Amino acid sequence: MAEFNFYLRDQLAEKTTIYAYASYDGYRLRISTDIRIPSKFWNNTKQRARELLEFQDHESINHDLSKISEVLLAVYDKHKAEGVILTPKQFKEEFRASKDTPIIDKKINTFWDYFEDFVNFKRSEVKDVRDYHNALRKHLTNVELKMKRPLTFRLLKEPKEQFVFNWERYLKFETLNSKGEKGLSLNTVGKQNKNLKVFLNWCFDTGIYERFSLKALPTLMEEVDNIYLTESELDALMKLKLKDQKEMMVRDLFIIGCETGMRFSDFTNLSQDQIQNGKIIYNPKKTAKYGKGKIIIPMSARFEKVYCQNNNQIPDPGKISVTQFNKSIRALCQSAKINESKKIQREISGKTIIETRYRYDEVSSHTCRRTFCTLKFLKGMPAQAIMKFSGHSTERNFLKYLKLDAELTASKYGEYF
Repeated sequence: MAEFNFYLRDQLAEKTTIYAYASYDGYRLRISTDIRIPSKFWNNTKQRARELLEFQDHESINHDLSKISEVLLAVYDKHKAEGVILTPKQFKEEFRASKDTPIIDKKINTFWDYFEDFVNFKRSEVKDVRDYHNALRKHLTNVELKMKRPLTFRLLKEPKEQFVFNWERYLKFETLNSKGEKGLSLNTVGKQNKNLKVFLNWCFDTGIYERFSLKALPTLMEEVDNIYLTESELDALMKLKLKDQKEMMVRDLFIIGCETGMRFSDFTNLSQDQIQNGKIIYNPKKTAKYGKGKIIIPMSARFEKVYCQNNNQIPDPGKISVTQFNKSIRALCQSAKINESKKIQREISGKTIIETRYRYDEVSSHTCRRTFCTLKFLKGMPAQAIMKFSGHSTERNFLKYLKLDAELTASKYGEYF
């Protein structure tokens, strides 16, 4: 509990400074407000300037004192909520550091204020922030409502507060998945944990909060059949007779992605000046912030065919979103008879279920990179060379993109037995 009062520094002086006196959690301190007032116009009982016509400054002084009182209480509440009790020296330093703003106008940031800052930061890095702005925000808000307590960093930090327990239970058993059923898949739960850790690590790196362990938020993962397309399936897509311009654009950009290993953000922003002497030269958007160098990829025969069919131009995607792109390419893959079915095992809502999935349903913009890496590997290109073209910096990440099923592996490496 904190109590703040205002008193004159010297009641006998003709004009003196008003001091704020604080009493909280066993501590006491006094802080100068730097507001001076003639002693005769001070009301000790109300701890405010007397409201007299002969003293016209009373209104502004009383307004400033009220604001200072609010801010002092907000500073106390903020740190108390995070489990921190400021020493008198720390309290005074925080007050002084804010004084030039001035402090009476200073806003005390909450957990959600920092979350907004984080989302705005991500907007400067990536084109699509829905994973944070929509999904992560929604889940955190719902857990906040579930716990009936405002989210704070201390709440997330302390195991006894049971945030992790409520977070996992909500994600695994309570929130609705894309089918309208309760409970997310293990991979989706893992993705939300990953996104939450991205936010918290940003807070740690920017000095918003002192780093604490995030081991209680594992990036859970189960093996899923993220497919690649075969050479014959790519040929089937190429042979589709399309009249709709949007469908042609989506198909051609997808092929370009499969032939270059580019990410969606790169092949949808590919420009004419990046085509030079039979090569594609570009700087990946995702890794540009880390100072990664440019990538040079020779134009494949399939790329050249798409390029020629578009009058030696790169198809213009306009403002198509990744969601619209994925929906369109799946429909095109279905039209191309890429419809082999497979039963897969998944964990949803704590239960193991078996689903029948069709290959066209598994295709997305990211299938391009998996297709590029896998097909080049199957043709015998060394892994290190493929990594140069795909932009992978570690073999561990690169190997995730190789989709070699048991039958294909046995066929390719049978000579070793």
